Amino acid sequence: MGGRPSYTRRDIMRSMDNPPLQGASPGAGQARVASMNRLTPRQWLLLGIAFTALVGMRWNVGWLAWVMPVPFLLYLRSTHGWRARLWLLAALQLGVFLQILKMITEPIPWPMAALFSVPLALGSWLAYLAFEGLRRRLGDGWGLLLFPALVITLEWLGWRWSEFGSWGALANTQVDNLPLLQTTALVGLAGPALLLSLVAAWLAVVIADARPSRWWRSGLAIALMVLLAHIWGSYRLHQPLPGPQVTVAGVVSDLALGAEGIPPVETLRAGTDELFARTRQAAQRGARLVVWNEGATVVHAAGESAFLRRGTGLAQRLGVDIVMAYIVPLEGMAKFENKYVWVTSEGGIAETYFKHHPVPGEGSIKGSAPLRVLDRPYARVAGAICYDYDFPALGLRHARLGAGLVVVPSSDWRGIDPYHTQMASIRGIEGGFSVLRPVRWATSGAFDAYGRSRASLSHFEANDRILLATLPVERVPTLYVRTGDWLPVLALLFVLLAVARVWHGALRP
Repeated sequence: MGGRPSYTRRDIMRSMDNPPLQGASPGAGQARVASMNRLTPRQWLLLGIAFTALVGMRWNVGWLAWVMPVPFLLYLRSTHGWRARLWLLAALQLGVFLQILKMITEPIPWPMAALFSVPLALGSWLAYLAFEGLRRRLGDGWGLLLFPALVITLEWLGWRWSEFGSWGALANTQVDNLPLLQTTALVGLAGPALLLSLVAAWLAVVIADARPSRWWRSGLAIALMVLLAHIWGSYRLHQPLPGPQVTVAGVVSDLALGAEGIPPVETLRAGTDELFARTRQAAQRGARLVVWNEGATVVHAAGESAFLRRGTGLAQRLGVDIVMAYIVPLEGMAKFENKYVWVTSEGGIAETYFKHHPVPGEGSIKGSAPLRVLDRPYARVAGAICYDYDFPALGLRHARLGAGLVVVPSSDWRGIDPYHTQMASIRGIEGGFSVLRPVRWATSGAFDAYGRSRASLSHFEANDRILLATLPVERVPTLYVRTGDWLPVLALLFVLLAVARVWHGALRP
């Protein structure tokens, strides 16, 4: 048990000519490390690919997110040289490609998986290399905190300044873990990211160390953090929400707007008539606010004034607000206005909103007007369109403006159903407001300020395409709204401190 393990030439080749996990020392500890080395570096890569493919998107296996980085971290510890590093890049590319491939259903072509996976995999690869380079110079004590700091920093930079939004955030893998998601009310998406990456970093250290028992104190501290987060989240979820509640409705269109282009005039007319008919039905069922899905119909510029007169007249007759989301083509579907018009029960127009964050490759004209919150008799309300709410900054701004209810007209596809709707509900937890998200081709949802589902409606089931829900509309104060992204900033400073320490050490004689 305590002797040196013997390797054949074949074993060495299978290990890609790399040494075993670092940290081995003679004695009982070596037996443990040797046991871990029964997985070759290549096998660690295969395990990492499998974990990455299974986590996130459709068919998300949420608990695997807690250990997803561990195989890659152990692979880096056990290898040297650029050949091994390029194998890591290939593994990350394959894992992320398979993960995104789960999203691919009609009308999305499969090459889109490659288009999005390449930059995501490359970014992850550079982050892993940077972490391992710093860890080898600073030690595992630093590494235990450096890995979460790096994860939080890169996620923050991604959803704050890239057009990919929060799609890569670890918090999204926990959409079915509502107690944990309550930490986003404290520190935003950085809360779940901190806990998940801490656990993964600790597991990698313990597995690789010849004396794992010396990490029990840090393991206990991390376990207590995870436990307390779940206890607090569970307690919060059992609290009633204060203030009035309002009946709202989401109306979903049957019109198909996609690669096939704009439907024929007769189809558009019939589909638009059906939207107005469903709006009347929703009002008759008690809705004070009726919201259409994104691009619920197509209105050509020449007919837009008449279309709006029809909407304002109906809203005034019914005594309800209507959020009319539609498309105005400028150059067919290659270039168009993707907007909603908020029509009031008094027969006026309160707001015209253009989508602020078009999906990369989408022909929408980008909106740039400052976000607004409307004072309506029933609540302080605001809106965004679909992909906009993959960007936490919009939800944070709505909360700071005092919104108690945010409506998000959306249009998805089966490959991201219901994942994308659940992602939008996180903005409500962060900001302390309810979210109504009517969706074409996916699951519409209504959520309160704790992310609890108050109603849902699947596009793929037999129903009347009208989602009715009663939602609290008094904003719940959250720490995140008051303090913002202080944790990502702190994480960035810690990463810079680690880099400075390594740089300073390199300059010393």
